[in-house]
Amino acid sequence: MAFPELAGEPSFADMAATLDLIETLAPLQIVPGHGAVFGDVDKSLAIARRRLDGLRRNPAKHARHAIKVLMKFKLLEMQAIGVDEWERWLRGTPYLANIRSRFFADVELDRLTGDILSELIASGAASMDRAFIRNV
Repeated sequence: MAFPELAGEPSFADMAATLDLIETLAPLQIVPGHGAVFGDVDKSLAIARRRLDGLRRNPAKHARHAIKVLMKFKLLEMQAIGVDEWERWLRGTPYLANIRSRFFADVELDRLTGDILSELIASGAASMDRAFIRNV
């Protein structure tokens, strides 16, 4: 995620420069901030560059993914949250409103986040019943 880009602050070039620096250091293994240690650095850099290029080419896809990430992080934090509290959080989070107004101005926040929550549920990353939304 390039969160500064979503706020109109260029950061893709900085991300690309970081990948270039990693390449010049020629590490044998990478210890990421999250996830397992990995060794196929050249392949991983190629994948990261391809993903970064995709973010640059499709800002709306990048923005939608950012909303999904924020929603998932909230579920990770809370583990279970009442539907009413979830809706208050969605409406009360200025960053979500900013992303929506910048990239999805023609879509209501409830519809946009409802669609994204449905994707999280369909992928097995969340569950929902009448009263609660849960992290899975």
